[in-house]
Amino acid sequence: MRSLFVLIILGLYVTSCKQSDPVLPDTLTGIWVEKTARKDTLIFNLNQSGKPLPNTILVNRGKEINAGGYLTPKIGSGYYGYELQGNSILVVSMFSSSLKKSGYAIEHTGNELRVENFFELGFNQPATATRTLMRL
Repeated sequence: MRSLFVLIILGLYVTSCKQSDPVLPDTLTGIWVEKTARKDTLIFNLNQSGKPLPNTILVNRGKEINAGGYLTPKIGSGYYGYELQGNSILVVSMFSSSLKKSGYAIEHTGNELRVENFFELGFNQPATATRTLMRL
């Protein structure tokens, strides 16, 4: 009986550790770097100088040389507006004339953020993968 009790407690502990935290704008505020390649950075609710800029994401993806030979930000870089709805984030590019918001899955657990990649192919495209980011 005692071993059954220990197994139940252990099972509850393991399942409780895997639950994600609620995704709220305040819990997102700050700088998040993609965990594997460390090339993409998402800055939530702050501008480039660190001042509050509510409901915005600044995506920094680095730079590349375009077809004309100029060094430009990679596709998907720039400012996005966002809105949270449960376990989804609705984003809209602030550089677009379109007001259409696209939804992507988002999950926050401890110092990790998992979000469907809305920025790799440019705004308003289907997600190509889920990216894991770490808070700086």
